[in-house]
Formats: sequence, structure tokens, C-alpha cells
Amino acid sequence: MSADPVTLKVSGIGELAVYAAVNALSAEKILPESFRPVILLPKGTQEERLREIMDGICRVCKAENLVIEGGHTEVTTAVTRPVVIGTCTGTAMESDKGKIISPGAGIVMTKWAGMEAGCILASEREELRDVFPETILMRLRKLGEYLSVRPEAQICAREGADCLIDLSEGGIYAALWRLSVKIRRGLRVDLAAIPLLQETIELANYYDIDPYKMRSAGSLLAVTADADALVEALEGSGIPAVKIGELTEDHDKTLINDDEVRYLDLPQTDELHRISDK
Repeated sequence: MSADPVTLKVSGIGELAVYAAVNALSAEKILPESFRPVILLPKGTQEERLREIMDGICRVCKAENLVIEGGHTEVTTAVTRPVVIGTCTGTAMESDKGKIISPGAGIVMTKWAGMEAGCILASEREELRDVFPETILMRLRKLGEYLSVRPEAQICAREGADCLIDLSEGGIYAALWRLSVKIRRGLRVDLAAIPLLQETIELANYYDIDPYKMRSAGSLLAVTADADALVEALEGSGIPAVKIGELTEDHDKTLINDDEVRYLDLPQTDELHRISDK
């Protein structure tokens, strides 16, 4: 079981709540089967808004083959904007035990950093229509179709990958930190190897934010003794994947960018929060 809240000021909060719960569960090698939403609404919310939220929940649950098993909706002065808390349950995926993970094991990343934030910004921010061509914004919105990590999590489980981490709030930096803490080892990551879409980079530059700290649902980290084989299996199923680093013997969290070496900081507030309320 997993439970995740979504508190962002976005129209697609229902969809994001489903993906958040599905991805958290999938990263534990659990196949999601059901979803229960708790929807908290501020006073004065119109019924149409509630219908929009539920339509989004139903649409993603249908795509993910999830049964909606009840839930709860409440109007309360405790919130100033809609909040959706999603609970997802499931059963264990088919999984291979794989090899013992040790220093030198590879870290594989799927899809692209910052993709969820890019999709949200392109869908929500009207000012971007005056800055970027519609073709770029359409490509970013289309990323909403790839926000589930369930397909790659199933492949990683079958291939014997260990310690899956779904990228979410805080982006790739936060996910790498969580990975290191979870597996109790250090890591060495090639910053240039982290996949980023050019459209995401342009958005980050426009808002003066760090793309490596942007919400990145839809991307997954996996530790594996055979990174090349896992990348091949993922790409054979149409899922972009690349090795971005490896585990180390110490506990340092090292980022390499050409000749520059620095250390990963504690996870910071997601960059999207800096502009989502403006």
C-alpha cells in the first residue's frame, strides 16, 4: 500500500495524485491494482471543479487498469485550495532475485529529468504561449502520457534490478539522495549523463530554476549489477534508459561534471513550488 498527497495549485491534481501513488507502489515492485482518493476542498468550491478532479482520477485509473474502491470528499476550512490524497494497493510483481548489489553496481535512469514539471508548466502557465512556439508546448504537454513508471518497474523487477526509486518532488537530486540513503552506500553520478529534454532546459532557463530539482514523475532509478543488460531490456520495450553512475564503497554522494567534482546536498524544496503560486 502507498499513500501520497498532491497539494500543488494545478488543474490536473486528480491525475497527478493517481500517478504519485502508482509510482510509489511500483518502485517497491508492487503491481498497483486499486486506488482510493481523499479529496479536500476549500469552502466555495463549485461542483464543476470536483467533477474535473474526479474525471482526471477516473481517466488515469482506467489507463492504469486500477479499480477505484471508494474514497472520501470533504469541504473544509483546513485547506485553501484542493488537496488530493491517493491510496494505492497492489500485489507483488513477478521478480528475479538478481545478484548481490555491491560497489560498482550501475545506476540506470529511465526517461527524462524534470518531465512532470515541464508538462505541468506547459499546461498551466498562460504566459508561456507568448514565449515559446506552440509545437514546443505541445511536446511538453504530451509528456503527461508518460508519467507512470509501472511499465519500467515491471521490467526492472524481472531483470533482477534492486532498489528502485521513483523520481517525484525534488527531482533527480532528491531521488539520488533517497537512493543513497535507502541502499546505505555512496554514489558517483555523471551529471552530463542525466537525460534532459531541450524543452525542459528552455523552461528552466526562462523561470531561472534548476531542472535537476524539478518534479520528475515518470522517471525511475534502478540499481543493477548489469546496467547494459537492463538498459537493453528497457529500450527493447520502447522505454528510454541510460546508465548515469554507479555505487561506491564510501558514503559520499558525488556529482561529476567534466573536471568539476561536487557533492550532493540535502534535498531542497522542489523548484516548481517557487513559481506554482504566482
